[in-house]
Amino acid sequence: MKGPPSGSEVMRVLGSLGVVAVIGYVILAAKLGVAFAIPVGVIGSLAATLALRGPLGQYLLGRGPAHDPGAEQVTGQLLGEMDDLRNRVQELEERVDFSERLLASHSRPPEQ
Repeated sequence: MKGPPSGSEVMRVLGSLGVVAVIGYVILAAKLGVAFAIPVGVIGSLAATLALRGPLGQYLLGRGPAHDPGAEQVTGQLLGEMDDLRNRVQELEERVDFSERLLASHSRPPEQ
């Protein structure tokens, strides 16, 4: 199973989409004229700027989401609970093994 895409793969895909978008824009601008090209170019540039200044831009720069110390504390608590549960399951496995051995020894006929 393949993991999440690397930064270079994401940049390659976004770069390709950007090139396709620019080519499409140029073709439409040539066919529809200046009345189309200027407003759509300005709105598209503003939208791209806003999108890249947000979480998408942070991800692309490799900064990722902001560090949340509360989430780390909750994660530590959950890991502690998992360790406790793991220990309890291990103890129950030992008890079941002991019970199985005890039952197996009582079910055998006595040796004479």
